[in-house]
Amino acid sequence: MNFLKKALDFIFPPSCGICGKIAENYLCENCKQNLINSKMFLNKVKLYQDKYINEHFYVFSYEGIIREKILQYKFKEYSYLSNTFCEFFINNKKLYGFLKKYDIITPVPISNLRMRERGYNQSDLIARKVAKFANITYYPKILIKSKNNKPQSTLNKEQRLENVKNVYKIQNIAKIKERRILLFDDIYTTGATANECARILKQAGAQNVGILTFTKDI
Repeated sequence: MNFLKKALDFIFPPSCGICGKIAENYLCENCKQNLINSKMFLNKVKLYQDKYINEHFYVFSYEGIIREKILQYKFKEYSYLSNTFCEFFINNKKLYGFLKKYDIITPVPISNLRMRERGYNQSDLIARKVAKFANITYYPKILIKSKNNKPQSTLNKEQRLENVKNVYKIQNIAKIKERRILLFDDIYTTGATANECARILKQAGAQNVGILTFTKDI
């Protein structure tokens, strides 16, 4: 496997997802430092008292070049950007402490139709790598999306709350009983999706539910 990766990297050298220059880990040091030093880099935890979600860790605000790259990642088949985004999770000491509070990481699911259209679940690609880095159990299909509802990005706050009702279902209740579950999604906007997922997880017996996202719409 290592030989194959080296051969592919030689033929198709990995490039920085931000500037396009050749970079071993899909993120050059210059772009990494520029983004970490920018106002978009928040790397913070927000606690919730009025939601089913207990807490939320997010790395960037949803603006500028970060917003541009997220849109490419989700809608223009730039799946390789998952490697670039993960560089801001790996060796992130603050995040590492947050992750250790959880037993399981699971991605927010997408519908089968969206999966066929896109070819990948953008949250799954990143969550899988984060779980491996933090040595936390990864269960990709605890939640399933049983309906192909309207894209949340096309709706206002009130419509988003209605749009996610009864959309998600638990696939394996035994895996979440009394467990601390961390949801992963690429972006947190109003929190309607995350909160609905947390609601059904807690109803099924989860001890508490947090969410990790790459960006938050501030």
